[in-house]
Amino acid sequence: MNVKNRKCIRKLSLKSLYANRRRNLIAIFAIALTTLLFTSMFTIVLSLNASYETYQFRQVGGYAHGTFKDVSPEQAERIAAHPKVKATGVRKVIGITAEGVFAKIPAEISYMDANCTKWSYATPTTGRMPESGKEVAMDTAALQLLGVTPELGAEVTVSYSITDKDQTAFTVTDTFTLVGYWDYDELMPVHYINISRDYADDIEAQAVKTGLQPFRTDLNVMLVSGTNIQGQMEQVDTDLGYTWDSYTDPNSVRIGVNWGYTSSQLESQLDPELMVAIAAFLLLVIFTGYLIIYNIFQISVVGDIRFYGLLKTIGTTPRQLKRIIRQQALLLCLIGIPAGLLLGYGIGAVLVPVVLRSTRLDAGITTISTSPVIFLGSMLFALLTVLLSCSKPGKMAAKVSPVEATKYTDAMQTKKKRRSIRGAKLHQMAFANLGRNKKKTVLVVVSLALSVTLFNALCAFVGGFSMEKYVSSMTCADFIVSTPDYFRYNPADEFITPEQIGEIAANTKTSLSGTGYAVRKPAYLWMTEDALRQDYALFESAEQVDSHMSRMEHRGNMVMGKTRIEALDNSLFDKLQVFDGDISPMLEPNNNAIAIAVSLDDYGNLPNPEYYPKVGDTITATYADDVKYIDSRTGELCTEDTPEEYLQEKLCGARDVEYTVCALVELPFSMSYRYDGIGYEAVLSVDTAQRDSGGAAIPMLYLFDTADEVDEAEAEQYLSKLTAGEFSPLMYESKATARSEFAQFRQMFLLIGGILCAIIGLVGLLNFFNAMMTGILSRRREFAVLQAVGMTNRQLKTMLIYEGLFYAMSSVAAAFILSLAVGPLAGKMLGSMFWFFEYRFTILPVLLTIPVFLLLGWLIPCMMYDNATKCSVVEQLRDAQ
Repeated sequence: MNVKNRKCIRKLSLKSLYANRRRNLIAIFAIALTTLLFTSMFTIVLSLNASYETYQFRQVGGYAHGTFKDVSPEQAERIAAHPKVKATGVRKVIGITAEGVFAKIPAEISYMDANCTKWSYATPTTGRMPESGKEVAMDTAALQLLGVTPELGAEVTVSYSITDKDQTAFTVTDTFTLVGYWDYDELMPVHYINISRDYADDIEAQAVKTGLQPFRTDLNVMLVSGTNIQGQMEQVDTDLGYTWDSYTDPNSVRIGVNWGYTSSQLESQLDPELMVAIAAFLLLVIFTGYLIIYNIFQISVVGDIRFYGLLKTIGTTPRQLKRIIRQQALLLCLIGIPAGLLLGYGIGAVLVPVVLRSTRLDAGITTISTSPVIFLGSMLFALLTVLLSCSKPGKMAAKVSPVEATKYTDAMQTKKKRRSIRGAKLHQMAFANLGRNKKKTVLVVVSLALSVTLFNALCAFVGGFSMEKYVSSMTCADFIVSTPDYFRYNPADEFITPEQIGEIAANTKTSLSGTGYAVRKPAYLWMTEDALRQDYALFESAEQVDSHMSRMEHRGNMVMGKTRIEALDNSLFDKLQVFDGDISPMLEPNNNAIAIAVSLDDYGNLPNPEYYPKVGDTITATYADDVKYIDSRTGELCTEDTPEEYLQEKLCGARDVEYTVCALVELPFSMSYRYDGIGYEAVLSVDTAQRDSGGAAIPMLYLFDTADEVDEAEAEQYLSKLTAGEFSPLMYESKATARSEFAQFRQMFLLIGGILCAIIGLVGLLNFFNAMMTGILSRRREFAVLQAVGMTNRQLKTMLIYEGLFYAMSSVAAAFILSLAVGPLAGKMLGSMFWFFEYRFTILPVLLTIPVFLLLGWLIPCMMYDNATKCSVVEQLRDAQ
């Protein structure tokens, strides 16, 4: 028969809950603490992500999801109408200025519509956007460089080079009227000089009349979702019948994804190790919350076990008992979860700036995320944790019989033990008490051990960061000096001059120094067609690669591929990492030895050895005085109307030089050309390069190391003064900057990990507290009987102290075992995720926690016992009935 008793069950839940107000406060605190753990974690993670994305956006130059490049008006209209595209912004670049006051940070002259202006952080804070004629808006730093006071209506004269799709042409100087400006952001890659659409169209018309192509128009887009940006943009192209992998196909609309979005980075970097790490972290947090709430509800059920037994005698079913406990848990959640959400978000919002101050991301406004995910995710995780935690105590209450309930002492059934004639010792009694409820003991030990294990893992993790690996990957020398063109990866006819190098050398104390040279003459290395096809396949379709190969000069299976040849002073060969072979032949006079630069992964492995020539092979280099492009059909110089498939290079003044490959080396990025291309990258000695190129090797960079910290500090001070100001022709990089970045990175992990360990450690202490309180409350009658037969208060307290010490030392032992087991596995996983991580086993953090645990093992039982035994033995016996 179906009896409608839900209202009665609900009333029982409320009355029972109201009768135990003190215990409810503890349960609410536990739920709030768990919710706080989730909320603060989500707030910190999402806010750090938001701050990181904002930092990246400012470096990229905007926060649009992506860009459809070089679109026609018809293509832009069709793309804007696609359902996956939420909003669009148009930008047309007409020129650039990268000389004079803009030598270090160039300026781009372009038209932007309202959306593009907003997404590019270029909205005027004073004034408005250009609307017609020669109106202009720009940042305050650009105005200062031009010597103009930021005032609306001021006249601004700008000289810039007209730039079409393929080339930089003539220079234009115009005077504009300032109609808007904004504060400059130092992270932005360029200065934006925004003009009106009318002016852009007029300049474009003039450029086309001189034979240039129309200017390129890019369409920035915001999509309906910020995830899988690449896939969504490719889908838009596919749906509209466009391709995205060709520079020449008129039906191709190339795409660019904003790499500032972490979702676009994770899609390319998500691997099984990272997924396992994320899943393990979430499970750890859930398990942490489960431990504390489970113990709270365990105490609640133990305290009310006789009440539940009485309910069963009057016909309450096990299902109804579970519902009573579940309803009480949900009612407590109504108070605990909102409190935890508010406190957790507040703590997270306070901690995020603290964390960011220890990183380079603090260069601007800290972004505190207000994503609904923080609150919905925290609430759902906390609710799930509460329901899981009250499930087991609910089953226990449902299974206990009325008779068992009156005799319940929180002890599990064990085998009958043999009587002893030697009498009981206090430490033996304490140890035996731990075995009466093994599950509870294990939970308490695990929760305490977990915080210690995490603390140990954190110390091993942070201690495993190798500054030497990190710094060596960022820069290969204490100082590298060159021009802005070199550090911006721009090819140039001149970089640092011998006179500038001589001045720097005269004012610094070095232990090693030298110059890297760029060969400024068309140079080619003959390579196998298969190897060159691998290069072109990264950028072109199979059909385009076939077309390229058919137009290139062949010698049997060898094809003439473009190359980048860098020459080095002999002193700099020590900076090369030899993967195979020997570089000593390159140090000999009049040598014909060459080293091929290889790309190793973060762990020193060569991913594609078949691509490179073997040590000992003879390789031919072709140098030319000039390169012209001819029409392969006629043999005449090509014109603007010559189709790309008929363009063919013709070398003027070409000569071949044969080299012997003496080594495969890794050329540090910080002393290379700093950009990739088609074909091999090779290294020659400077004498060999000057001999074979006809003196075309020009200084590209100057680097040096110092003998000690004093010399390094003096050099840092000298170079900072030398390169100060916008008009300085030089820039530099130093190891001090890389060390600072490493220290900030390490400190960030230490701070976040420390917060996590502190929270989990607090959970462990609360579980310890709960375990001792459960043991005392459920054994009040037993303690009263022991005291009635002669056990003193001091002996009883000593026994409880022994229990606390056994808990503490068991936790330390468990943490030691867990660290031994988990450490190497976690170290291997972290080593695969962080290439500069070197696992070093340590147990010192575990040992350092022993005095703390011993103190807690003594202090908590004393406090709990003194509070629980304020009544006389008779009163305790009466209360326990």
